[in-house]
Amino acid sequence: MNQQVILIYTEARTQIMIGNGKRIISWIFYGTVAGILLACFFYITELFFKIKLYTFLLNIDFLPLPDYIIFNEPLQFVLHIFIAIALIGCVDLLCVVFNHPYLLSLFINIIMSLTFFPLYYIAVSKPFQPPLTMPFFLWLIGHILFAILIGFFVNQMHKKNTADA
Repeated sequence: MNQQVILIYTEARTQIMIGNGKRIISWIFYGTVAGILLACFFYITELFFKIKLYTFLLNIDFLPLPDYIIFNEPLQFVLHIFIAIALIGCVDLLCVVFNHPYLLSLFINIIMSLTFFPLYYIAVSKPFQPPLTMPFFLWLIGHILFAILIGFFVNQMHKKNTADA
């Protein structure tokens, strides 16, 4: 019985959140800001450490797409922003059930950080060479900072949502 009540509450709450155009606009805004800041972090580390993490972040050369898409940096950047927006939305929706935006974001981003190794090995052009210790360490730091930022943004959305209710 309790599980049914929780499920009904969750479904109703999710419908309210998704149906709210302001919520989706918040996802787009905060996801775009978070995605840009992550890209900036990796761009700066690329300049200082000469490890091409920004290039790696945007790399999609392993996808079976035409070259004019694969090597189109603005399009790669937009795809990266879409992923950040989707991540904000997922963390926001998961917070309906598990009200821990920082922990949820950190958990998801640590898992995303571990995609570093499979993505490196399937990449056609390798932006850096082994050893992968330093690139992975910087990748992990970037994603932890990204997770904190996403947790903060989702927390802000929930505070604003509570104040509006």
